[in-house]
Amino acid sequence: MARIPTVTPNQFSAHEQAIVDRFLGARGKFPHDGPYSTMLHIPEVALHVDTLRRFLRDEASLPQKLQELVMITVAREMDCAYIWHAHSAAARAIGVQGEIIDNLREKRALTGLAADEQAAVDYTLELLRHRKVSQSTFDRASACFGQRGTVVLTNLIACYAVLAYNMNAFEVKAPPATVEPALPV
Repeated sequence: MARIPTVTPNQFSAHEQAIVDRFLGARGKFPHDGPYSTMLHIPEVALHVDTLRRFLRDEASLPQKLQELVMITVAREMDCAYIWHAHSAAARAIGVQGEIIDNLREKRALTGLAADEQAAVDYTLELLRHRKVSQSTFDRASACFGQRGTVVLTNLIACYAVLAYNMNAFEVKAPPATVEPALPV
């Protein structure tokens, strides 16, 4: 059980319901778990965070495979079991090597990364651990992804960190692992 109650479809004022309807129009179904199940206590926040998340996910300057790798790197670094649950199987399915996923989950050294994967992981870890990135890490990311892709990378990390902060602060639990092993936290 989360620290605060998850939202229910019938708890919104008329003003809030209009915002929730916009949110649901983009997402398709009411969230009964995950970050939006608590973020919808403030519908504007849920709508804007999800709008950013959807925009970044659709942005072609950072390939989907690398986006999934970044998301599970954020999940591991921030000990967010829900994001891990939501993205580890997708990362494997889209082509992230199983050994990389397994090593990331178990906090073992990552080997065998392609240059763009290494650049994305290093950038993610530096930004999360130090709140900034070194010039050499920035330059490698820029060389791999271009200026637009590096902006997308930065904001993808930030967006998934926001989701992780919400899930961790409110103790939103991941569903039981079914496909991939759960993140040990």
